[in-house]
Amino acid sequence: MKQDNPLVDGGVLALVLGAVAFVPPLLGREYLITAWLGDMEQPVGLSAMIVGGVLIAIGKLRDFRNGPPEISSANQIGVAGHAQADDAERETPPTA
Repeated sequence: MKQDNPLVDGGVLALVLGAVAFVPPLLGREYLITAWLGDMEQPVGLSAMIVGGVLIAIGKLRDFRNGPPEISSANQIGVAGHAQADDAERETPPTA
C-alpha cells in the first residue's frame, strides 16, 4: 500500500492555489478568495506554483530514495555465484 507523502500533498495544494491565483487575472476575471491580493495576485500565484513544484519534486525524490532497492539480474547472478563459491570452500576438506 502506498503511503501518503506530506511534501507531495502540500506541493499539490500550493500548486493548485497558485494556479487559482495566477490564471484568472490572465482571463480578465478574479476570484473573491484571491481578490484581496490586488496587484500582487499574479506574482503570489506564480510563487506558490513554483514552491508547489519544488515540494512535489522533493517529495517524489524522497519516495524514490527511500523505496525498495532495485536488484538487476546481473546483480542476482553475482550474489548467487558468490554464495556458491563460499559453500564450495566450506565443503573442501583441508589438506595436510
